[in-house]
Amino acid sequence: MVIKKAELMDMLNCREKRAAKQTELINEYKKPVVCICMNIAGDVKRTPGIDILFRHGCEAYEAEVAAMLGFSAEQASGRRPGAVYRELVFAHTGPEAFYVFDTEDAELLKDAGIKIEETGPEGRLFDIDIIGTGGQKLSRPAARRCIVCGGPVADCARSRAHGLDVIKAAANAIIADFLCEKLADSACEALKAEAKLSPKPGLVDSLNSGSHKDMDLPMLLASAEALKPFFARFTREFACGDKSLESLIKTGVEAEKAMFKATGGVNTHKGAIFAFALYIAAIAKSCFDGSDVLETVKELAAQKAASMAGSGVKNAEKSTHGDEVRSRYGAKGAVEDALQGFPMAHMAGAILAARKTGSRSDAQLYALCRIMAELDDSNVLYRAGQEGLDWVKKQAESLLEQTAEDRKASMAELNAEFVQRNISSGGAADMLALGIFLAEYSDLLYTES
Repeated sequence: MVIKKAELMDMLNCREKRAAKQTELINEYKKPVVCICMNIAGDVKRTPGIDILFRHGCEAYEAEVAAMLGFSAEQASGRRPGAVYRELVFAHTGPEAFYVFDTEDAELLKDAGIKIEETGPEGRLFDIDIIGTGGQKLSRPAARRCIVCGGPVADCARSRAHGLDVIKAAANAIIADFLCEKLADSACEALKAEAKLSPKPGLVDSLNSGSHKDMDLPMLLASAEALKPFFARFTREFACGDKSLESLIKTGVEAEKAMFKATGGVNTHKGAIFAFALYIAAIAKSCFDGSDVLETVKELAAQKAASMAGSGVKNAEKSTHGDEVRSRYGAKGAVEDALQGFPMAHMAGAILAARKTGSRSDAQLYALCRIMAELDDSNVLYRAGQEGLDWVKKQAESLLEQTAEDRKASMAELNAEFVQRNISSGGAADMLALGIFLAEYSDLLYTES
């Protein structure tokens, strides 16, 4: 493996700074110091995908230490119990983290690190070092394994058994596998969070089924779970596949079939599948090449619009509810919304990402009202026409002026009138679910450069 002179100097400078930081923390706290870094070969030490994996590993380590220190699962789900110092640094030489925990047991901290390093293939990309109060680094009881062949890593390094390209490809494959699971979990949980959120007038929630006689909460949760494998496939296609719109469409069609099978033919998430597919693909791509997520969504939507224009007019027998409201009211369709990056979902994600205090559900209900006040919801138009949509927007605007407590009470009271009018803001619900998903990846979407 050939290391460029500039890269070597950067690595040496980074090591010196790291050692100085470790000494500084030991002198200040008189406790062992934990340092977490990544094993990434080559001159590119940071990508958005590496950063996401790094944060995940740090959170897993914090939770493991908390459990070992005797914190309950409920306490461990809080903000870093047991940590008296925490700093994450994201430099071009690679991300690294420094911790000091409220313990002098360096062996406990090392055991936690080894568990993370040996949990799943992605653990192999982490180096979790424990520096005792005397400045010594604790050693591992067993040698680490090679990322390529699984043999002793020292032997492979000494013999140069694998070239740089092979090592990089192995690391990228591990990161891609991690992202497939991570993004699929996030998307599935976002759909479930939206479904359970209560009270949502006219919509299925944990209290009732609103204006829907054909679906309930268990059905929505089953639908979300059925879509999870397809969210993983959207990720893989744009992380290491052909990155084509055609592959997304093909997988999306299969996802719809799985949804209908899980729901007995009820359309629970058809609109969400399209929106989630575009954003999952864009985030997966960005994780490896740093591309702009919003621009990728718009580019894919433009390709979809061009393919629709080239295919001519749809068969009238296959007309959808969305086609009907576009024809009758001139409302925008999903593709037109996608050309703008689904602005309502993007707005909701920004609102939720900015939340620092207060109830998560209160913030989500506020975001839903913001969407309902602005979105020309095709579901509302189909069920209640323009008059019904205007009424929904007026109600939502009134809700936004209330306190969180009053808003929740008013939304519960409004459910009866929504049901009487047979109104369901299903489009707004889809955009809220997508916004919940986007908030989890706010660093890729809302951080100014």
